[in-house]
Amino acid sequence: MIRPIYPLAATLRTGVEAGGVAAFRRGQQILFIYTNSYDFSADALIRRLGNAAVFRFNLDLWRDYAIKIDGVHFAITNAAGRTVKSDDIVKFLWRKPLTNQQLFPDRTFPRELVFEEEELAYAMRDVWNIMYLLGRAVLIDPLSDSVAGKLIQMQIASSYFQVPTWKVVSGAQTVHEPDRSFVVKSLTSSRTGARSVLFTTRVDEDQLSPTSPWLLQDYVAAEYDVTVVVIRDALFAFALSRAEFPAEVIDWRRARVLTSTQTWVPHILPQAIAAAIKQFMGDMSLHYGRLDFLLTGDTYSFLEVNPNGEWGWLAESGGAGILETLANELSPDTRCHPLPNPRTIKLKHHGTW
Repeated sequence: MIRPIYPLAATLRTGVEAGGVAAFRRGQQILFIYTNSYDFSADALIRRLGNAAVFRFNLDLWRDYAIKIDGVHFAITNAAGRTVKSDDIVKFLWRKPLTNQQLFPDRTFPRELVFEEEELAYAMRDVWNIMYLLGRAVLIDPLSDSVAGKLIQMQIASSYFQVPTWKVVSGAQTVHEPDRSFVVKSLTSSRTGARSVLFTTRVDEDQLSPTSPWLLQDYVAAEYDVTVVVIRDALFAFALSRAEFPAEVIDWRRARVLTSTQTWVPHILPQAIAAAIKQFMGDMSLHYGRLDFLLTGDTYSFLEVNPNGEWGWLAESGGAGILETLANELSPDTRCHPLPNPRTIKLKHHGTW
């Protein structure tokens, strides 16, 4: 039975911090970034905005901070002695807050440490909730996937784009359809092993284990992968040719591991597709996301939107405009555009549900 597993690439630790006491803009409000110490995109944002404009809290290094949260306010002091209070924060960005257990699932941590990290993560989640209710949480909504996940995304997207036919099966052998070709994908993107993930893989349906859950989707013989970073009203599109993909590889992440020459290049979206993306994001109540498409001829097939998708690898030099747009959107000196409250998900087509 097929259970495709591939190794993950190694990650190196990063360490750009948001300044010490001398860098603090006393009397001014700041951007609070909630993330982890390996977040390269947060590094880039801090370098662009400057240490004085940002306070960074790395969840995996929580013991380096002094934290107090009560019914009046909260205050956090970092290892450099810099303190931020809740009324200093004009914008709160939920980036990638990960515990040590989440960062290193192949390691064994003391149960006491795991408990402590989970307790603090719970408290910080409610800090974000308060910021959301106060209209200070911006761009990334960590709860969006639990409100409208990939299945709902595809339902909503079908109003605007071509969406390959899909189904989720589990617990029984499905009827083999010889005239159709499928790919299997992950819903959660969770690791299947200590250092393994399930890449999108072309399969014969009758070879799948009937005891496992599978997301199956019609195979699309695409010429390009297209990814689009959306920052409220700004769209940044990139394309990757599949011409040099190794045989049988259809997931660009896997192709990138096997072929170092794969390069994403800026891509001009048709006006109708750009308008449809903005409508789709509105229906999803999202201010930020990275959408993935397959391009065949002039047809864009929607795959998914990642509400907290990475962008740094698309614009390492900052020349594409993503970093500059994000910095302007997140700067404590520009207007705050809070996340939608309440979240209104517009499901126009729901079949016979």
